[in-house]
Amino acid sequence: MAGLPLLPGYSLYDPTALQKPIRQSLGWKKGVPLVQASHVSLLSEEDHDDLIRQERKLQFADKGRRSRTPPKFLPEWAVLEKKVLRFSGYFAEHIEGGPQVYRIRPVVICYYLLDDAIMVIEPKTPNSGLEQGRLLSRQRVPHPDGGFWHWTQLNLGMTLSLYGRKFVICDCDPFTKEYLVSEGTELKNPLPIPQDPYNLLRRSRAESPSRGSDLRPRSAPLAPPSLRGVVLKFDTLVEGVDCGQPAVSPAVLLYRPEDLTVELRQPSYFDHTEIKKFSPVILRAVKVPLSDTRKSGFVDIGEESEVGDWIMPRHLIPPANVNIFGRRVMVVGCDDYTSQFLKDFYGVEHSPPMKNVETRKPDESGSSGKTQSDIVPRPKIRRGLLNAKDAAILRFSAKLDSPDGEENDRSFIVTYHLIDDTFEITELPKPGGLGGRVLSRSHVPKPVPSENEKGAGKYAGRDIYNLDDFYIGSKLDVWGRHYIITGADRHVLNYVREHENEVSPQLYSSLADFFGQAESTNQQQQKETGCGEAE
Repeated sequence: MAGLPLLPGYSLYDPTALQKPIRQSLGWKKGVPLVQASHVSLLSEEDHDDLIRQERKLQFADKGRRSRTPPKFLPEWAVLEKKVLRFSGYFAEHIEGGPQVYRIRPVVICYYLLDDAIMVIEPKTPNSGLEQGRLLSRQRVPHPDGGFWHWTQLNLGMTLSLYGRKFVICDCDPFTKEYLVSEGTELKNPLPIPQDPYNLLRRSRAESPSRGSDLRPRSAPLAPPSLRGVVLKFDTLVEGVDCGQPAVSPAVLLYRPEDLTVELRQPSYFDHTEIKKFSPVILRAVKVPLSDTRKSGFVDIGEESEVGDWIMPRHLIPPANVNIFGRRVMVVGCDDYTSQFLKDFYGVEHSPPMKNVETRKPDESGSSGKTQSDIVPRPKIRRGLLNAKDAAILRFSAKLDSPDGEENDRSFIVTYHLIDDTFEITELPKPGGLGGRVLSRSHVPKPVPSENEKGAGKYAGRDIYNLDDFYIGSKLDVWGRHYIITGADRHVLNYVREHENEVSPQLYSSLADFFGQAESTNQQQQKETGCGEAE
């Protein structure tokens, strides 16, 4: 059998050969696939030793550097996104009619590489009075020679013309410098931003040791409390120019001695219903220097200490001429209040009165003549805080007087205000009732004692309830509902005792009797309580 050639049909099955199948190495245990270790090696000893040598060689041999993968592709807009070239510079603004010829205004110029857009921002300066912030929004700006501005055309020290305004580029930030150098741009030396003459002037005034906390000059002492709210009115004529010819216009000068301010108003010649509604302001309330030789008459910030004297009431005694910010003002008269003021403080008698002007329509009294003082009304003086008497309130207790007696158990508090004779009514809450305000603070008229008047006409009289009507036991007819005053606070009795001459005897006697009975009742209750404890 061993000598047979290895040809098809010559291979015979040897039943004596033992079968050596491969053991099963895959299995399942509790639903989990497991690989069982083989007891018989599938490799020969030589192959096994060779595999161990190769494994150690791979483990301890020098590892070569891995090849780098090619970078991920990024489009141009993703690379240039959020990349901005930032330059600092300034532009000079010409000023007409001022002591300074120009102003230096620093700016920040931002160039966006993504879309070649330019934005100009001016940093805000506190109390500058200028419209600062974004001067040019983000956009592509045309170049004077054609096309649009490109970052290759920007460099330090150059003049950038944007819509007719010329900006000087002085410096840039580190990122901009690194980017331009990496792209082959030769940067010039940075330039300093010049100082603004106006800011230097303001800084010198702010740091001046002569400037104090009080801007009032030494020649003008503080006004006494008696001058608070005092307004003096003068009749004046203001010189001006009309169509190239000198002209004079009437005006009313309002002077406040409290803060030494002068205000000019132009009278309006309308009918009596409109003359007090319209009076144009020529000069707002401001302190005016007596003599000013500078080109600009207005007093700037920090210059009040440099002014010697201000216009005082003695300079306005009619007839007089004063110079108010370069214009000649002739004082020709004053009103009665001002005339009395000048007489009391300066001893001036017989001051010229304010002239009469004719209005278009007569007033209610039939007179068509109005003075300048009537046309320009005097500002009202604010009363300020109330005194103790006006701020006091008096509280009374009351009950409702109903004919059927069903609502007699309702209790009310009546609060009386002394300053304007008004009162309000509030109901006290009780079980099953809401309570709250019944009558808001208002004047309540007394009913007219006439049988013919009914409904709302019954309360059309001008007589209103006052403090004398709130005695104990009095009945108040409040818009058809009748209330009976049943008590009062101890503060009401103390107030009536202090102002006994100002109230009626009936109110005083009723309060005295009410509180006398209350004291006797309290003493009797205390005695009964003491006897009960002794027993």
